[in-house]
Formats: sequence, structure tokens, C-alpha cells
Amino acid sequence: MADPRDEFSLRLRRLNAQRKKDLKRSRSAFIDNDGYVIVRGYREKRGIPYTGIMILVVGFFGLKGAMMAQMGEATYAAKVDELRASDSSVAQVGVWTLTPDPVSNLVATHLRDYL
Repeated sequence: MADPRDEFSLRLRRLNAQRKKDLKRSRSAFIDNDGYVIVRGYREKRGIPYTGIMILVVGFFGLKGAMMAQMGEATYAAKVDELRASDSSVAQVGVWTLTPDPVSNLVATHLRDYL
């Protein structure tokens, strides 16, 4: 008949091997109040949120194209020229961002039929 201590020893060896393997991959391990070994793994690094950036870019050009389609080219250009006459640095940044470009012109031409 097998000795129960042999089973216990085998179980302890397996647990210790698993613990050593976990400690190699982990950042920290500690024993809590109940006596359990808690192993905290590495926190995965977040990459660049390409989806969020693409949503912002498409939204920006879509909104700019919608404004150009709604106002018309002449009115939009007059508003940008009016903003360009301002001395404020914030207004100059606005002029730089609102200046018509090929992408927003393309969006505006497609949206003109719907607006």
C-alpha cells in the first residue's frame, strides 16, 4: 500500500516546481494573511491605440468636409479668411487646421448631394 506521505511529497514537489516557474515570469510574489502564495504577473504594456487615432482622424476630416459641404466653398473660404485676419495665435492654429485640403474637399463633394 502506498504511503500517504509519498503522495503529499509528490504534490509538494509539483507545487514548488510550479511556484518556481511562476516566479521566473512574475514581477512579485508574496504570502497573504492566509498563508497563500500570491504571484502577480507582469502588467502588459499597452501599445499605440491605432484604432482611436484613426477614429479621430476620420472624424476630423469628416466634420471638416461636412462644414465645407454645408456652407459652400465661397462662404467657407470667407470664414477662414475672416479668421486669418485675427491676431490671436489660437486663431492662427484654427486657420491652419481649417484650411481646405484634398481629403476634406473629397468628403465635401460626396456630402454635397446629401446636405
